Amino acid sequence: MAAQTGNAAPVLSDFEGQGAVYDGLMRTLRDGTFVHAYLITGLEGMGKRTLARLLAQYWLCQAPEGEKRPCGVCRACQQVRDGTHADLVIIAPGKPISPDVRPDMKSIPVDEIRALIAITGRHTFEGGRRVVLIEQADKMNPPAQNALLKTLEEPVPGTIFLLMTESPSLLLPTIVSRCRELKLHPWDDRTVLSVLEKHGVTGQRAQEALHVSGGSIGKALAVAGDEQYWQRRSEVMRDFFALERRSDILRISSTWKDRKDDAEELLDDVEDMLRTLLLCHLGQRSESAVTPYPAAWQRFSREGELSAMMRLLDAVAQARQMRANQVTWQAVVERLLLSLMEEKSKWST
Repeated sequence: MAAQTGNAAPVLSDFEGQGAVYDGLMRTLRDGTFVHAYLITGLEGMGKRTLARLLAQYWLCQAPEGEKRPCGVCRACQQVRDGTHADLVIIAPGKPISPDVRPDMKSIPVDEIRALIAITGRHTFEGGRRVVLIEQADKMNPPAQNALLKTLEEPVPGTIFLLMTESPSLLLPTIVSRCRELKLHPWDDRTVLSVLEKHGVTGQRAQEALHVSGGSIGKALAVAGDEQYWQRRSEVMRDFFALERRSDILRISSTWKDRKDDAEELLDDVEDMLRTLLLCHLGQRSESAVTPYPAAWQRFSREGELSAMMRLLDAVAQARQMRANQVTWQAVVERLLLSLMEEKSKWST
């Protein structure tokens, strides 16, 4: 989600905070030197889908030549916003355009891309350009990626592809090389706080949402009003900071083992706390971010070694890898807690 004013519709200038990415994109739009395929990358909540829709509006807008595009008010712009424009094709997991693909599939199979290729081979309905949005492009399975690659290598005139992903490394290198990447970086604190304020989130809650957002406006807005999120985070923080000795591992793991269904959220919470320590240490977050932490951890954020902070974050990364390798959740929790306790013992004694 991009920075925008209140409930006003987003506009391309909302992305000015992306610096060189925005400047380069706008220059190609003005000069007419844009390419046939873009890869929009960045973490969740950075505005990938918003930017893709705005670009689709730009290319399908019906405003007269020489006037501002996208105008945001013409029939085409409104249809793109609603996802109903006849020359806008949206590919996403769980939203198949092919009757041969089940809506419960979490990947994008080759039948979806074949259906897309068939559509792009026809004349457009409005007589202008056609825009294809592929959300979570990394969810394309290998046959689907290979099928899309052939289309990108031999582009259909007037068709523009916008691929979105948080994980470009999961795409074929040849797909990446045939796209111009628009890499969205984390938003600065001022922008995140400004958007939160315009959505009615201020004071301590705004600061808390900022600290856990990682520069993601989407995440900041999502968690700001989620009381269950803050309750869960409070419980994780309480357990985490109570970790002092081996006996605590058994006590805490007995609580965390019942949270298998929200394991990723729990790991996110631990990682957020550790990342906050690191950012404060590097001077990229104010010391107020660690005010809720115990005094020993506040001191660690100021005086601790960078290598120690990285090892703590590595422990969370290893826990994620263990989960990916089908290790039991209880074993993951116990290993994570042991690693954190051992690392803490090195600097707290």
